[in-house]
Amino acid sequence: MARKPVEVYRGLFMVRFDSEASTRMEAVIGRFSDQKLAGERLSTHLTRFLGLWSRLAAYLDSKDVIGLEDLTMSVDVLDYFTSTTKWWTMTREKPWFIMRPPSRDPREFIKSIDSLQVDAPTLSRISGATDKLLSFLEEHNLANANARSELCATVRSTWTLLSAFMCKSQGRNITIEADFEVAYDIVRVLLFYISLNDFRALTAIRTLATNPKLPAAAMIGFSPGFEHQLDSSVAARLERLHGGRLAPLLLSAPGSSRTILTNSLRLLGQLQAADMGLTRIDEEHYDSIIMGAIGTLERTGVSPTLLGDERAALNLFNRLRPEEGVPELLNLMTRRLEGLIVDSTGNRDFLLQYARLVPRLVALLLLLASGTKTSSEYGLQDADLKRGLILFNALLEE
Repeated sequence: MARKPVEVYRGLFMVRFDSEASTRMEAVIGRFSDQKLAGERLSTHLTRFLGLWSRLAAYLDSKDVIGLEDLTMSVDVLDYFTSTTKWWTMTREKPWFIMRPPSRDPREFIKSIDSLQVDAPTLSRISGATDKLLSFLEEHNLANANARSELCATVRSTWTLLSAFMCKSQGRNITIEADFEVAYDIVRVLLFYISLNDFRALTAIRTLATNPKLPAAAMIGFSPGFEHQLDSSVAARLERLHGGRLAPLLLSAPGSSRTILTNSLRLLGQLQAADMGLTRIDEEHYDSIIMGAIGTLERTGVSPTLLGDERAALNLFNRLRPEEGVPELLNLMTRRLEGLIVDSTGNRDFLLQYARLVPRLVALLLLLASGTKTSSEYGLQDADLKRGLILFNALLEE
C-alpha cells in the first residue's frame, strides 16, 4: 500500500476549508438540490464527494487549507466518473486515471441518478463499511467524535454515489452489491494509492486543451524558407537517424513520434508568434523563434542538448520507447485532447482545418514527458505522460 490509512485519515482531519469553499461548491452542485439519492439530497452527496477529494488533494500537496486548485481537482474527479466509462477497471496494481475521451454529458448523467434505486443489500453493505471505518477511527483516536462522524458521512456518500454511477453505467436502475464492491475498491485506490500528479493531470488535460492559445497558434503558418532551415537543422537530422526507434509509438502517434523534436519546435514557435501578434513565421524569424523555443523548454526542465547532441538525443529516443500498454494510453489521451479542443472551439471542423495541431501537441507532450525523466531504467510510462501534461499546461499558463 502506497500510503498508510491511519496517516491519510489523520491528514484529512488536519485539512480545513477556507471561507469561500462552500460558495464555490454550491456553484457546481446547486442545480441538483431538488433531486434525491438513497434518502438524501443528491446535492448533499455531491458536496461530500467534492469535499473528500478536495481534502485529499490538499493533504497530498502538504497544505493545511483547501484552495481553489484542490476544489477544481475534485470537480475534475467528479467529471471523470460521470463523463467516462470503464473507470471501474482501476485497480491497486494499476492505480491511475486513464485519460479516456468523454462518452456522455456529466450533468445529464448526474441528473439521471435521481431515478435510480439503491437497494437494501447495497445500503446494508455501505452501512456496515461505514461502521467499520468509524471503529477504525475510534481505535486510533483520530480527531473528535463530531469530526469522525462527518468523515464517515462523507465516505458513505462517496460510496453511495460511486455505486450509483457504476449501476447506471451498466444500464441498470437498481443497484446490486457488486456495485458497492467496485465503489469500495475505487475509494481505497484513490485514498491510498493514486499519486497527486494523477489528480493534477485530470485538471491539466482539460485546461490545456481548452486554452485559447492553442487555436490561436494553430492558425499561424510557416514560410517555405523557415521550413527549409528547420528541415536542415541538427534536430531534424537526429530525427532521421533515430526516429525509427519509436516504431511502437507509431500506431498511437503516427504524425508525432518520428518528428518529436521539430514538431515541438514548430508548436512552440507558433505559440510565440501568437503572443507577438504575427500571422506567419518567416525565414527572418528563424533564429529568434528557435532560441525562444529552446528557452521555453529549458524552463520546463528539458535540456537544450537534446536538440543538438547526438548522444543526448539517442538517450531521449531510448527513454521514449513505451512500456507495455502505454501506446493505448497515449491514444486515449490524444482522443480526449481532440474532443476537448473541438468542444472549446465550438467548431467540429476545427481539427480538419488545422490537422497539424494535434500531432505537434502530442510531439511536445512526448518531449516534455521523456525529456524530464530522471531515470533511463524504464521506457515511457503512464506517470511520464501525466507529468508531461502538467508541464505542458504550466507552459501555456505562463
